[in-house]
Amino acid sequence: MQPHIPYWLDEPQHTRQALHQDLQTDVLVIGGGLCGTAALLYLAEQGLNPVLIDSRNIAQAATGRNAGFILQGTAERYSRAIATLGHDKAQAIHRWSLINHERIASRIRTYNIECGYAKTGSLQLANSPSEEADLRESMRLLLADGFEAQWLTEHELGPGYTENGFRMGLLLPEDGELHPARYVHGLAKAAVELGATIYSETPALSVIEGLDGVAVTTPNATIEAQVVLVCTNAYTPSILPWFKDKIDPVRGQMLATAPAPKVFDRPIYADHGYDYWRQDEKGSIVLGGWRNLDPDAEVGFEETLNPDIQSAMTRFIQQFPQLKDTPISHRWSGIMGFSVDGLPILGAPPGMNAVLVAAGFTGHGFGFAQLAGEAIAEVALEGQHSFVDALSARRFL
Repeated sequence: MQPHIPYWLDEPQHTRQALHQDLQTDVLVIGGGLCGTAALLYLAEQGLNPVLIDSRNIAQAATGRNAGFILQGTAERYSRAIATLGHDKAQAIHRWSLINHERIASRIRTYNIECGYAKTGSLQLANSPSEEADLRESMRLLLADGFEAQWLTEHELGPGYTENGFRMGLLLPEDGELHPARYVHGLAKAAVELGATIYSETPALSVIEGLDGVAVTTPNATIEAQVVLVCTNAYTPSILPWFKDKIDPVRGQMLATAPAPKVFDRPIYADHGYDYWRQDEKGSIVLGGWRNLDPDAEVGFEETLNPDIQSAMTRFIQQFPQLKDTPISHRWSGIMGFSVDGLPILGAPPGMNAVLVAAGFTGHGFGFAQLAGEAIAEVALEGQHSFVDALSARRFL
């Protein structure tokens, strides 16, 4: 199998020039995905003229290669998050993710970003008694903590689900979906209109903090900045080696179909989150996951296809009677940054003060990265943000 252009990127993209001369700026942002563009826009709104560089173009890495889900919480079910993190921390992080969603919705309204956004809720499906028990316990805990959750029976799910063996599910009505690349291009456009500058095809080769600021080298120029925000997720260790044992590159497989009859009405997670899919506003099914079929192979930075996983995803689509003859239009993969403890890593790493990082989103970038980018931008200006304090990089010391 040969990869296609990712579904979300298979339309004309606004490209920008590379940097070819040295420059100075107050704040430099490295990384043009959701996190970096969110930070850039926040800084521009405060009256600064920040600069952003990206090794490709806006949204071309993980941001433009996911399913377009806006989900609450961590990658773990709420019951497991509490068991792992403790109740207070799990609850606080869950609330942060809902604030993150509010920030995305606010940006869409403020800047009239056309990105197919809909607050449809998400559905977590169970296909085994043990998974059903996990979901029921998560629902109990969510409701007890003041979050919204609803149990759906087999009858309430409807035939689109039951025909493929799902008998119950947990609905989280505060979740949503969007076209990820269009959204992030909308952020970038708004930031530029407010005075920001973006350079594409300009990778950061090194980041060195000195007494007078930070020097960032690129292939054709050096950038001197007072503060640097590193928003490169899986690629962070390549320019900040301290993160090498804290963030791992994990490959995610994706596919999309041609437009099909309406079957699904919201983002869906199944098999403990390993399988996920939705049907977008055009009717195309966007589906990803199945990484648990070959976890040892799905690591590294190569955006290649795994034939076994792609075949399994294709078979899954064809099991739905309404979709069995729907052709696959796109196949691609993307590289996610998984932190060693499953939580985002924010703030200044040890030994640095003027370099701030937001990375390690562990497959939930649209659940945290908007807020994370804005939060480290606020730290750059004001010195503190409670979200950064809660998930500080220095927790690993």
